[in-house]
This record gives sequence, C-alpha cells and structure tokens, in this order.
Amino acid sequence: MQFPHVDPIPIPAPVWLMKTLSLLTLTLHFFAVNILIGSLVAVIVFSVRGQGKDKGSSGAALVVSRRLPIVMTYVINLGIPPLLFAQVLYGRALYTSTILIAVQWISVVFLVMACYWLLYRISAKAIEGKPVHWYASGALVCAALVGHIYATTMTLMLKPEVWQEMYAKSATGLQRAPHDPTTEPRLLFVLIGGFLIGGFWLTLHSRLKTIEPETAETLKKLGSTFAVIGAVGELGAGIWAYSVHPAGVLAALSTPYYMVSKGIFVVGFALALLVALYQLLQKKTGALLSTIGGLGGFLGLAGAVMVRDGIRDVTLQQKGLDVWNRQEASNWFVIGLFLIVFVLGLVAIGWLLAVMKSARPITEQVNS
Repeated sequence: MQFPHVDPIPIPAPVWLMKTLSLLTLTLHFFAVNILIGSLVAVIVFSVRGQGKDKGSSGAALVVSRRLPIVMTYVINLGIPPLLFAQVLYGRALYTSTILIAVQWISVVFLVMACYWLLYRISAKAIEGKPVHWYASGALVCAALVGHIYATTMTLMLKPEVWQEMYAKSATGLQRAPHDPTTEPRLLFVLIGGFLIGGFWLTLHSRLKTIEPETAETLKKLGSTFAVIGAVGELGAGIWAYSVHPAGVLAALSTPYYMVSKGIFVVGFALALLVALYQLLQKKTGALLSTIGGLGGFLGLAGAVMVRDGIRDVTLQQKGLDVWNRQEASNWFVIGLFLIVFVLGLVAIGWLLAVMKSARPITEQVNS
C-alpha cells in the first residue's frame, strides 16, 4: 500500500524546527493532561472520603475542584499546536487514519465539551459542599475515551497496509481500527502519568496558606502516594510500550540521539520517584521539592515523547514516507514573528503569575 499521491505543498519552516516545536508542545500537553487525570482521580477519592464528614478530604476536594476548569484550558490550548504540526509533517498518513475512523474522530469534540461541562459542575458542587465523585467519574471517562481515540488514530496512521481493506469494508467512518499491541500500553502510559504529575500537583497545593491544616495534610499524603505509584508505573508502562514495537524499528533507535532520549526518560522518572519517596516519608513538604519532582516528571515525559517520535519516523520511513525528505520553503519573516510573539506570551504569563502571587489571598473553605 502506497501513501496517497498528492502534490506536496512545501512546508513553511525547516523540518528540524517544526519537530522541535512539536516535541516541546506535545510534552507540555501531556504534562497538562496528567494534571487533569490525576486531579480527577484525587477528587473522586476526596469526595468519597468527604461523605464520611472528613473535613480534610472535603477541603481537599474543593481546592482541587476549583482549579479543574483552568487546567482544562491548558490541556486544550497546549494540545492544538502539536496536532497542527503533525498535520503539516505527516498529513498524508494522519488525514487517512482520521477519515477511516471519522465518527470516532469527530466524537472527540463532543467528548471534550462534555468533559469541560462536567468540570464546571464539579467546581460548583464542591463549593456548595456536595459530593462530586459521580461528576468526576464521568469527566474521567470522557478524558480517557479521548485519549483512546487519539492513541488509535496515531497508531492507525502508521499502518498503511490496512487502509485499503478498511475502506473497502466501509467508507462510512463507523468502523473500528484493527487491534494493535502498542495502543493500550501507550494509552496506559499517559493515564498513569496522571498519578505522577497529578501527585506533585497535589503536594504543591498542600503549601497554600489559604487552606486549613487538615486539608494541607490530606493533599500532602495522597499526593505523595500518587507520585510514588505514578513514577513506578511510568517506568514500567514506558518500557512495556517500547518493547512491543517490531525489532526492526527498535534496532533503528540505537543512534546517539535516541540513546540520550532514553536516558532522559529513565533519569527524569527516577528523579521524580526519589522526590516522591522522600515526600512520602516526611511530615511536611516544600514547594521547591514538589517543583523539582514535577520537573523530573516533565523530563521523563520529554524523553518518552522523543523516543515515540523516533518510532513514528522510522516506521513511516520503512513504509515509504520520509518526513525528513519534504520540500521546504521557509518564510523566515513569519517564523521570526512567531518566535517573538511566543516569547512575549511567556513574558505575559510570567507577569500574570506575579500579579496573582501578590494578590490578596482568599481562604478556600467549603460553604456550610
């Protein structure tokens, strides 16, 4: 099966630059997704405990719930750039896979809308002091389904040998993609990351001065436990997801670049595990320690993203699509303008964070 023959439009920037931005934004997206997943699981736990009049759990549910809609904005906005870069670089493969399972692909829009609505309901109900675990469970299911659809799509784009048979079977977009042994471990890797990054997110909020001591202690305990589980799980799931790929693909990932990428993966998650274990054994934790643990998790994610990118490139190259052999017509004026706006955006975010930090804090308590 050959890739669709189209008149390739020259890409507007060098492949190395577009891939660098793609890897960076995808890592940031996964980081935000992990915070969302971990927060939803934590809210479920806190809400169930809070029904037994556990004041610390009720307060923790409120603290985490109020931030869910904000986290979701980062999930969405950081998810758009890597998808656009993937469309530009791998359009002939990605477009085909999305068309073959078009109904699932379109359903992502409605699943995200449902998830977003549920997050606002969780926040409102938590402020009222009402149980929110059913809302959180629904949002978690929606998020997991979106992840499954994305994992399926990104796997199907690497299998041109099944496209013709799938289209001959049905052109309605209603069918499921053939099972691939790499889909589940990759999805599991992303979901387990919610325990790691989400755990450090909880411990970081345990240092807030606007919450009660019982709430801080609850956030710290569950966050540290989550982080330990997540770090061990990420190392295991990552190795599993890597090992199920064909031997020919893995053999091509023995270059220095990918060896460094694998090292970043191991070192990042190992650092996160050490920090998580230390936090679990201590009575209190500091914001700096939680930040270091989160950075370790970010590095681990970055290493995994780089390796996964290599697996995609090698697989497609072996099947006739070389992403590095694209026609290029770089528009350096637009590229420069983009980088300037990007830096200004980072400065604006820093200024907003500084303003927020200097603002008068509001005590976070459940309404009685």
